[in-house]
Formats: sequence, C-alpha cells, structure tokens
Amino acid sequence: MSFVALLAEVLFIGHSLVGPNLPPMVEAGLALRGAAGAEVQAQIINGASLKYQWDNAATAEGVDGKAALATGKVDALILTEAIPLAGQVEWADSAGQVAAWAGLAWQSNPETQVFIYETWHSLKSGTGVTIPDDPGGDVPWLDRVQADLPVWQGLTEAANAARPPAAPPVRLIPAGQAMALAAKAAAAGDLPGITRIEDLFTDDIHPNGRGTYLVAMVHLAALTGQSPEGLPPMLGRRWQSRDAVVSDDLARALQRIAWQAVQETPARATPAPAAAPAPQAALTPITNPSLGFGLSGVNDWSVQQPFLDVMKTARPWTAHLGDQWGGMDHAALAAGGWLDDSGWPKALPPGVRGITTLVLTDLPTDAGGVAGRYLLRWRGTGEVRLEGRAQDIRPEEGGLSFAYTPGEGAVLITLAAIDPADPIRGMTLVRTDRQAALDAGQIFNPDWLNRLRGVRLIRFMDWMMTNDSPLARIEDSPKPDDYTWARVGVPPEIMVALANELDADPWFTLPHLASDDLVRFYAETVADLLEPGRVAHVEFSNEVWNWQFAQARWAEEQGKARWGAEGTWLQFYALRAAEVAGIWAEVFGPEARDRLVRVVATQTGVPGAEDAILNAPLVVAEGRPAPKTAFDAYAVTGYFAALLGSEAKRPMLQGWLRDSAAANPAQPYAGAIILAAEELLDGRHSGLPEDTLQDLTTRIWPHHQAVARANGLRLMMYEGGSHVVGYGPVVDDDQITAFLQALNYTPEMGALYGRLLTAWGKVADTPFNAFVDVYRPTKWGSWGALRHLGDDNPRWQALARGCDPC
Repeated sequence: MSFVALLAEVLFIGHSLVGPNLPPMVEAGLALRGAAGAEVQAQIINGASLKYQWDNAATAEGVDGKAALATGKVDALILTEAIPLAGQVEWADSAGQVAAWAGLAWQSNPETQVFIYETWHSLKSGTGVTIPDDPGGDVPWLDRVQADLPVWQGLTEAANAARPPAAPPVRLIPAGQAMALAAKAAAAGDLPGITRIEDLFTDDIHPNGRGTYLVAMVHLAALTGQSPEGLPPMLGRRWQSRDAVVSDDLARALQRIAWQAVQETPARATPAPAAAPAPQAALTPITNPSLGFGLSGVNDWSVQQPFLDVMKTARPWTAHLGDQWGGMDHAALAAGGWLDDSGWPKALPPGVRGITTLVLTDLPTDAGGVAGRYLLRWRGTGEVRLEGRAQDIRPEEGGLSFAYTPGEGAVLITLAAIDPADPIRGMTLVRTDRQAALDAGQIFNPDWLNRLRGVRLIRFMDWMMTNDSPLARIEDSPKPDDYTWARVGVPPEIMVALANELDADPWFTLPHLASDDLVRFYAETVADLLEPGRVAHVEFSNEVWNWQFAQARWAEEQGKARWGAEGTWLQFYALRAAEVAGIWAEVFGPEARDRLVRVVATQTGVPGAEDAILNAPLVVAEGRPAPKTAFDAYAVTGYFAALLGSEAKRPMLQGWLRDSAAANPAQPYAGAIILAAEELLDGRHSGLPEDTLQDLTTRIWPHHQAVARANGLRLMMYEGGSHVVGYGPVVDDDQITAFLQALNYTPEMGALYGRLLTAWGKVADTPFNAFVDVYRPTKWGSWGALRHLGDDNPRWQALARGCDPC
C-alpha cells in the first residue's frame, strides 16, 4: 500500500505562508489522489520562527503542534522557517529546531515523514527598496531564491543524522524553486493570463489565490510522489476569492511547474559556486582578556557536556529490588561490598534484577552537538540493556551502539546480569565520530573547549560539589578511574588537565569537612601537575556565610563548640580558611608567591560583614594573627537583579506583560523587556534602587574596593552576573518565569553586562568571574552565559568581547 493511501493526518507548523488557505487545498488534493479521509491541520503563528513556534505552541492559531505530534497520529509533518532566512539560521538555530520538531514526531511515530517547506523572500529584494530587518534585501529576488536553496536543504541535515531507521529522510518541498520557475515562465509568456510573477501575489511576500494554487500543487507533488497534472483547477467546493480563479490552461501550466520543481530539486545541497548561500556567522569567540567562568555542575542532565566519555557524567547507580524501581543506591551498594574501588558492580546483590544509570537526561531539543550515534563499550561478561532515548540499538564489537536525539527523558543503561568471575567494568560512552579521540587519551569535548578557549580563570565550585559536600578523607575523594564524576566531584587531576588545556588559571574550593590530609593531597596534586605560568587559586568552601548551605551551619556548630558563643560562624570560617591557605602555601613553598593566590570571601551585599572574617577577634584572642594575613585576595560577587523576581514586584511585572502583549501581540515581551532593563539598571520604575546594577557598582563595589586596599588584598570576584530569577512563590509563576528567562538573553541584558564589565574594570584589575559557562534555563535560574553549546546570545557576546574601554 502506498504512503498516500496510508496518510491519515498531515500537520503544518508555519506562518502566514501556510494559513489559512493552503491546508484545505492540500487536503482536497490528497482526497483526489487516494488519501480520502486524510486530515490536514496547522499550527499558525504569523511571522514566527520555528523556535518561537516551539516555545508558544499552546497559544498558536489552529492546533497545538506539539500536542498533536505527541498523539503519534501525524503521518506527515511540514515545517517552514520564518524569513529573512539567514537571520533565523544564525540567531534562532533553524537546523536545531527542525531536528527538535522532527525528533518529537519520531518519538511518538518513528515512521513520520518530515518535510521542509521552502519559501521565498520579498519580491522587492534587489529593487532598491529598503526592506526592514532584511540584510540581504539588496540581492535580486530570483538570484536570492537560487542562493537560498542550499540553506533550505541544509536544514534537513541535523534531523537526518539522528532519524530512526523506520523514518524516511527529511525532504524538501521546493515551493521557492517553483515560484522562480513561474517567474521565468511568466516573463516568457508561458503562463496563460500571467505576465509577471507579481500576478501571483497579493503583496511583495504573500501569494494570492493563484499563487497559493501553485504552492498547493508543489506540496501535493512532494507528498504523493506523483505529478499533480490532471487535478482540477478548483480544489474545494468554491473559489476562495476572485484572484483564486484558475483557468484550465493555467492550472495545467502551474501543475507542470510544480512537478518540474519537485523532480529537479535535489534532496541535499550540492556545491554551486555561482549560487553559494550566505555563510552563517561564526559563534562568538572569547577575546576578553579579563574573563573568568564558574563551571556548571557535572551531572547527567548537563548541557555543558564537558567530557568525551559521557559515562563520566552518569547518574550514580540505582539498583532495583524485585519489581520496583530502585531500592538500593550507590551508598547501599558500596556499604554491602558490591562495588569495586572504581564503583563498578562486582555482582548483582540477591533480589536485585538490575543496576541502572542515566545519561543524556532531559537535554533540550535545541542542545547543540549532542544528537548523533553513540558507542557504549565495556570489559567483562554480563548483559547490558539500553532503554529510554536510545534508538536503533545495534551490537558492536565490545558493546552496543545507538542513535540519540535530545529531548525529554534519558538514556538508561542497565546491568541486567553480571558474571562475578568477570564483572562488567571500564564502561565508556562516546559519540562514534569521537571514538578515536577518546581512545587516544583525550578527555574533553572539543565543542565545549572551543567555546571556552580564551578564558583566563575557571572556578571549580560546582565541579567539586562544594556546597553541602560530605567529602572529608583522601580515600573517599574522586579518582580518574571512577565510573562517574557526578557523585563526589571531578578528580583534581582532571581539573588541572582542563586548566592546562585552556591555558587558564584554576580556582579550587575545598570541602568544608576536608581533613588536613585531604587539603594537602589537593595542594600537592595541583602543585605537581599545573603547568608553569598558571596560577592556582584556593578558597575554603563556598559562601560559608550562606545558611542555605550545610557549611554555614557546620561553621556555627564548630564556633559554638570552640568559643561557647552563638553567631560565631564567620569567625570560625576565617580560622579554618586561614589554616587551609597555610597548608597550600606550605606545599607550594617558595613558588607560592608566583603560583598561588589564597582567597577569602565575604557576604557582598552586607557591607561590614567582612570585619568578622578579616579581623576575627575571637581568633586573635587565641594568640593567632588576624585571618586577613593568611590571604592574598578578597572575593566578592557581581550579581544584580533589582529583586525583579520578588513577590513585591510581581504586580509590576504582570502589568508590564499585560500592556506589552496588548501593544505588540507578535512580540509580546518587547515593551516589558525595555521596562525591565531600566528597572535592573537603577530601579527607576519601582523607586527602589536596592540590588540594581547601579547600586552594585556605585555603592557595594566601592565599599569592598576600599576594604581590599585597606587590608593589602587584591579585590577579586568569585561569582557574578544576572541573578534575575523568581524568588519564593514567584518561582512557580510560569508566566513570569518564561519572561525572566527570555529577558536574560536579550540585547538589553547584553547592554547591562557591558556596563557591568566596565564598572568592574574600574574597581579591580582581576577577571570578571561569570556564573556559569553553560546551563539550561529553568525556573531556578538562567545562570548560563550559554544555554547550550550551539548558543550565541547578546549576554554571551558582551562577556566574550569584554568592555571597551575598561
């Protein structure tokens, strides 16, 4: 039975070049070609990119495309991108969005046929008329249609690379090429009643009824694989308008053009020097000579994807007792003696039917560089099962391979049987095109390295799982051979290797429970392995002033036990921090002057809190020197938020969003973003300057600059940037969360970062330390300068380029 006969549902995702007239014409034509009962639906948002369509599917005209695809009933998915095309490809990740929509379709129905509907630019292109927001508007229209073709074809590549075996390749519906053929035919007098291409349009971009008939014929030719010749001029019960009336002769001519376009347009781009597409702008590299980054945490859901061996980001083991999910975790398995020194199970405990880990979990569909084929290898004997987002699983020498596309869910790796005499161990997971690099001993994902090259400083707080860390002893510290580095942190050897690879100075944050032996072990490892010319920074724990972390409560308990008084946690922090700094200085010896920076931090937003840390009278009363003498640098934050996500400011935000959407439905955040940026700058709309960028740069930072100078310390930043996120109940306000996430990556936010960098350069000669490098926005915060490895946004660009002048 043919594909056409099996067609039950066709779904368009598009804009005004789809709706409202094209879908019913295609449905009528399919019925005449043997697909009786086929339903053609559409998600329409006029002017919208595929990314905007994805983010706003629930509020679109027509159907919710994401919900429709989730039913598994869609047999053909037709996607089209907004124009100008080059801008969407550069800024809205068009290829990634095609892959996302296709991946969603295939997740529910692996046999879905996906099409890209090629459109066209304004007929005014190349006429000397200024076309707003279209940098390619000086290119003649016909030349542009030809030049754009490889770009349209290229949108299929990312999706085709990860399609399941049952799915046919993503194909092009070459309506733009058909329009170009029609323009030539009209000029030659070969289109009855049509003398120029404008006769097929209502304006410079939208086809009239006759033009839509041509577009419908192209769709029918592509969907059915048959020539549309012989179809009636009128598709439906009546003409939709006077300009929709198509004569028999014109219908035949347009049908021939449609079939010619489908037959002659290749499925993939071919080199054509005379019609080369406009090159996509390269991702913005780091050229800022004074930039640092805190690195996002290592876990199975991280979009950072820092390692070639994806197993190093795997979730710690979960063992399944009986028919239940779980029952034993890594700690229980270790306590029972079921794990070897690297954490690999030696056997299945009694009653356990399998031991599972998760990787590549809930990665956003637009996550760059993660789709593809992966190879899972191991040593030993047993049964390994792959489930979840692992598709097209095939046996390979030494393991299994599978196809992966990002999206909701994870790849589940289960050890279902283990031979105790030869247990499964040494498991690695790598994208197949990077297998040779991993086998050659390389550690890091080159995509991630390329985004970070040029950075001057990297802080490892999240990589070391510093907050609430239970780590105290050397024997419990992370090792390079551990099955995952997402349990107790990344080994110091690996962190030093990254610093050496990037030619960046490392910043280590030692766990608050660390014994002197563990502190010394880290210091010795860094001193031995860090390349000449690199400077190590060491800090005791992280934000010990912050009571949301266990280290603050621990310090209070220790202070109370030592001095018999409450409220002494900052002084105890200073005492232990000075001891840790002393151990590192002892290890580095005479080289400490040039190779080591000992850091102490304060609660930035509470000027005066530093006195208990730097001077610590209870410590001095014991006959010890003031803690400040043990350090080289005094660290603060560089956050601003204007408390925008607070409950107090929620009504103001809701009013902005309501008014903004009413004023500009196509860009509902446009007005609200301008107001929010002004509020972030100086609090002008609320009248509250606290926590604004201006407050930070004119009151907070100058105070700490004076403190650093008075105590002979360098002023440094341990974290900084946008802290724009919902607080308290606002965290669960979906409308405000969506707006704050969008705000964090706007040109307005980029401009605020430019001011921030400039202001920091006036108070310190040390790097601006942004928190963090790559992180997927959630309701808990939009912390990443990059949202994924393929991202490039105004905030990142401001950081990467730096301030000029500073």
